[in-house]
Amino acid sequence: MSTKRALIASTATGAILALQFAGTAMAQSASGPAATPEPAQGASEIVVTATRRKQTALSVPYNISAIDGRALDAAGISDLASLARQVPGLVMFDEGARDSGNHNSLSFRGLNANAANNGDDNPSKTQDTVSTYLGEAPVFFPFKLIDLQRVEVLRGPQGTLYGSGSIGGTLRYIPNAPDPARPYFATSVEASGTRHSADPSYEMQAIANIPLTDNLAVRFSGGYEHQGGWIDADGLIQTTAANSRQLGAVVLADPSSPLTSGRVKAQDKRDANDARIYFFRAAALWKPDAQTDVTLTYVFQKNEADNRNEDNPHYGNGQEYVNYDEFLSPQDDQINLVDLDVSRDFGFAKVSSSTSFSDIVVRSVSDSSGYLRNHLASYYFGFPRLYAPLLRNQNTKSVTEELRLVSAPGKVIDWVAGVYFSHQHLDYSIFQAAPGLGAYTDAVLSAPDANFGDTLAYGGTVQNYRDIATFGEVTWHVSPQAQLTGGVRIFKQNTAGTSGIPLPYASLTTEYLTNGLTDNPFLLGGFVPYSVTSKGAIFKANGSYKFDQAALLYATFSQGFRAGGSNALPEFDVFGDDNRPFLTFKPDKVNNYEVGLKGSPLRGLDYTITGFYEDWTNFQTNLYTPFAISYVANVPKTRSKGIETQISAHPFAALSIGLGYTYVDARTVSPFDLIANDATTLIAGGTPLPGSAHNSGSATIDYTVPLSGSWSSLDLHVDGSYRGPSKSSFADIPSYMANNFVLFSAITVVNLSATAHRGNLDVTVFAKNLTSNRGTSIATSPQFYGAQDAGYGVIRPLTVGLRLAWKVH
Repeated sequence: MSTKRALIASTATGAILALQFAGTAMAQSASGPAATPEPAQGASEIVVTATRRKQTALSVPYNISAIDGRALDAAGISDLASLARQVPGLVMFDEGARDSGNHNSLSFRGLNANAANNGDDNPSKTQDTVSTYLGEAPVFFPFKLIDLQRVEVLRGPQGTLYGSGSIGGTLRYIPNAPDPARPYFATSVEASGTRHSADPSYEMQAIANIPLTDNLAVRFSGGYEHQGGWIDADGLIQTTAANSRQLGAVVLADPSSPLTSGRVKAQDKRDANDARIYFFRAAALWKPDAQTDVTLTYVFQKNEADNRNEDNPHYGNGQEYVNYDEFLSPQDDQINLVDLDVSRDFGFAKVSSSTSFSDIVVRSVSDSSGYLRNHLASYYFGFPRLYAPLLRNQNTKSVTEELRLVSAPGKVIDWVAGVYFSHQHLDYSIFQAAPGLGAYTDAVLSAPDANFGDTLAYGGTVQNYRDIATFGEVTWHVSPQAQLTGGVRIFKQNTAGTSGIPLPYASLTTEYLTNGLTDNPFLLGGFVPYSVTSKGAIFKANGSYKFDQAALLYATFSQGFRAGGSNALPEFDVFGDDNRPFLTFKPDKVNNYEVGLKGSPLRGLDYTITGFYEDWTNFQTNLYTPFAISYVANVPKTRSKGIETQISAHPFAALSIGLGYTYVDARTVSPFDLIANDATTLIAGGTPLPGSAHNSGSATIDYTVPLSGSWSSLDLHVDGSYRGPSKSSFADIPSYMANNFVLFSAITVVNLSATAHRGNLDVTVFAKNLTSNRGTSIATSPQFYGAQDAGYGVIRPLTVGLRLAWKVH
């Protein structure tokens, strides 16, 4: 065990996973005039702050749901992928701990236009379609979901209050706050085994809430997780690199013939996709008086993934959970986040300030050699060992500030007003080389002095993004039963920087074959400065009428938008195609129309049903140059329509049931060419969007059995999720060499657990993914990367484990 691992294991020996009786509370209801919240009926009502004021989820007049921390623990949810499977309609391209490019792959209501390709480690050129928050800090990172008070799920565009990047919806992770009233300590340790794996998984967590004075407290949570691998790597070759996180030359099978020698196969590696996660959060809460709160939070997390969670069952020995890539593709992520929240109640309104700073570093090694060998081998003159790993580094630093005023409750008119500022700096670089290619080409072309070199590509992006906005919402309580809300956000955004991916080898060989010279490594593209500014306003209108406790009818029109940006393309590619028209892309916008009904017709029974229709205009999607380089372009229009339903029931005190179902039909409206001006790659109107499944649903059941003696009770939990078939890209175009079309089967995941309570001790036995469903939602097809390098992302098979948790109040 390394020193770092030993230190973390000894100081952070686990956090509470107190699997107490708790059903997934997805309660939703309406707000009447500002008044005392309605008493809980049926499902436990969770207080949310999504509207920037404290309300129960049952008093918010639009489609919002919440899952409290007890329900997360009961379902064993501690990562975003597990959460997504429990929220109907929330889709995620699940890549496990190795989150390629560290960008958000979430979507609601089918609003996704990116291919489900697990081989792209580039940072996303577009903003995500679902915004994510940790507390009040807008940031995406695959956080460990521990010590949370709740998760708030907002469906549909949230642009007025949450800005750009929320066209599909918003997720808010709300941590437990420090509590000056009482101390609290918890620790847990967990071990599990996975089918097809000899590498056990284990996790240790700890939580401590320490009151320092009557108005000051600190809270700590952290731990370490080792995710055992279950996919074998059987196609590795030997290189001179010291480890898989470094680049090196291929070890020659015949060193005496360096130009024509093949490669040496390396030893196969069992359970190659293991990962390690280190996580820590600290918060301090100071209440100098009854009207003022000051909270300072620091978050650190580091993820180390040794390979992708993908196999290739259609190659080699035909077995599942084996891949044949020539080398591992590790990725390391790290975040440091500081957030300062200050609020003061002045009576007529509460003033809140949220200031956050985040620093995210991502480093990955991956491969496109299969694509080069499968489609472009002739451009490398038959080089016998076309091995070309890519090294990517990105550093994203963000500063955000939001200042809000929220009116006091109890008035006929409620209002929220604020200003927002964000600055994000991205520094991204890429390097790709094929060791030995230059010398081989010199010999093949009889040009010993040409010095074509081994570098295929390098460069990247240095970018600054700024967003300044004012926003507000006003609610008129027309009567005790009816209310009307209007909202607006006025914004100005600027994206500026320099980007480019020079292709030195291709430039020099092209120049040599054209005029016999090798003096311009930027012939096929260099670095290009850019600046894109967008400004405008978006709006929201909402109305509701509460008939009685059993029924509230609401209707909403809302808008969402994403900023424009730049593509890191070479100005010209190997074919001489002019990419300059594609160097930037414009903002896109969603208009959302929805009508819903919800309420609590019986004590212990809550329901919601929402119908929606969304127009996505000028939407941003990834298209391709003839050289198969991805870039973002604006396509005229797509639309999504569907129904979202949720039911939460407590027939009696010991039993809790949660059900959810979503139907989505998301399709293009206007036709477009996948390759610009290439009619053979036409994507017709009416084509379903990538990754969009028509049907999805989830169910949870929790039942508590009283016990006698020293063991007080036994909590039994079962949950299941279903997501229908989908596809990896818009359409199957066999004539296109970068075609990456895969049909994904339906995904069904069932989890079980049983927790026995004895005083401060909880003992949990659990089984996850009971049927070992492959759960494939991302893929790299054989046509795209070749039969050997194809890959299919899969979720962890059946995993059985034991968790011990100890807590002291």
